[in-house]
Amino acid sequence: MAKIPLRRGIIVGEGTLYSGKAPIIFPGSYGVEFGKYCAIGPGLTVMGINHDYNYPALQYTFYKKMFNSSHPGLKKNTKTYCKGKIIIGNDVWFGNNVSIMSGVKIGDGCIIGLGSIVTKDLEPYTICAGVPCKKIKNRFSDEIISFLLKLKWWDWDNAKIKRNQEFFNTSLENITVEQLKNIIKD
Repeated sequence: MAKIPLRRGIIVGEGTLYSGKAPIIFPGSYGVEFGKYCAIGPGLTVMGINHDYNYPALQYTFYKKMFNSSHPGLKKNTKTYCKGKIIIGNDVWFGNNVSIMSGVKIGDGCIIGLGSIVTKDLEPYTICAGVPCKKIKNRFSDEIISFLLKLKWWDWDNAKIKRNQEFFNTSLENITVEQLKNIIKD
């Protein structure tokens, strides 16, 4: 299925769910794209834009109130305060109260721990946390990660997903790619 536009500049993939409110604080001119089957904990904040700090006053409302004008930083190229589109892969899990800054790419299968602030790209199938958010470890072996990235199970239709219940019920902790291949049904 196609990705679903949530509102202007925000696209959410099929099966992505969030608990509580997931505010998008202005998706920026580049937007935000969530992959399929992501699990989003309460308090996710996506910052698609930052204040341009190169002027005496930071607040956009100040310029509107005092000079009936927009902030001078808004008149410049948006790249000065928005580092690009935020791209979130498939099957990504966000703990509670995670913040994501503009221009970040989060890889498929990534887990982001409670209260993290994501300022840089995160690799697929890694467990990451902190302020700023950093890789703690890989979720699986390099061989399993490579297999999962090629498999792209999130692109399977619902019937194929249901046929492969055994695959989804199999722990990937101590298994080989060959064993996984034998479990998967077309």
